[in-house]
Amino acid sequence: MAYDIHIKTADGGVAYLNAFSYGLKDGMILWVQAGDDLDHADTIHFAPGYWQQYVVDPHSADPLDLGLDAEDDEYEDDDDYEPDEDYEDDEDEGE
Repeated sequence: MAYDIHIKTADGGVAYLNAFSYGLKDGMILWVQAGDDLDHADTIHFAPGYWQQYVVDPHSADPLDLGLDAEDDEYEDDDDYEPDEDYEDDEDEGE
């Protein structure tokens, strides 16, 4: 069973749209297991002072008001990603 997990952090937020599992370690360290499949999954740990809120399988698209766009989930961990910017053209500008 996959989970849709949104996490609000001290400097923004992140969403794991197909996480395999999650939980709290020692009652304070939030962990999320995510990846392409269970054989290639990583477990990400969030320090108690870093994560502020989390929601699992929300009913609304962005319940923590993280500014997430469901269409741009490929770049969910990229804080600098702008959905309307053409990145292929930017690579040629430095030449």
